[in-house]
Amino acid sequence: MVDERTPGDPDDLPPDPVALAALIDAQRARTAADTEFAAWLVFGAWGLAWMVGLAGMWAAYTHRIALPFWASGAIFAALLVIAAVVTTVHTVRRTAGIVGPSAKQSAMYGWAWVGVFVGDGALMGALGRLDASPDVSLTVGSIVPALLVGGLYMAGGAAWHSREQFVVGAWICVSTVAAAFVGPPNLLLVMSLAGGGGMLVAAVVARIRRSGRRPSRPHDPGRLS
Repeated sequence: MVDERTPGDPDDLPPDPVALAALIDAQRARTAADTEFAAWLVFGAWGLAWMVGLAGMWAAYTHRIALPFWASGAIFAALLVIAAVVTTVHTVRRTAGIVGPSAKQSAMYGWAWVGVFVGDGALMGALGRLDASPDVSLTVGSIVPALLVGGLYMAGGAAWHSREQFVVGAWICVSTVAAAFVGPPNLLLVMSLAGGGGMLVAAVVARIRRSGRRPSRPHDPGRLS
């Protein structure tokens, strides 16, 4: 077979260093975008769960709606499960294919969430065995998990250098402390409006910042961001 290429054929020329550098930068940017934590999605899921679920519990506890309190608690639990599923699916998709210290760090952080909430469940079971009053159970059952969430968000923000996560975690802690001083049952309303509302505001801000920071590209219907 005869090679018909001439010495001046473009295929014989060395790659343009500038173009090659631009290609590498574009690939790095794409990889960073594909693995970036979508704060707006996670904050939005949890903020909606907190605002709707806790407001429903407050309304049921104060008899403003014809719904048993246990049913409002079950609805809130279901909303939290949905938010947890959204967070887990998003995290798994963002970290798929990543190995090394980052993958181990993400796994340990995920197990931290599991561990603290198993402990919280054990605490609530202990209160039940001790026949704690409804107000005590309501206060502890609302304040403790909220502080755990706030602390975990702050730890995640420190670990991944995410100011958004750290600020949201700090706000959750502050609003929860304020709710504890208000006391039952209105602490539920404070946590709904301040805690859940604060997360929804953070979700909107994170989405606006993300849209302004990332270049536009064709939409992939399979993506969650």
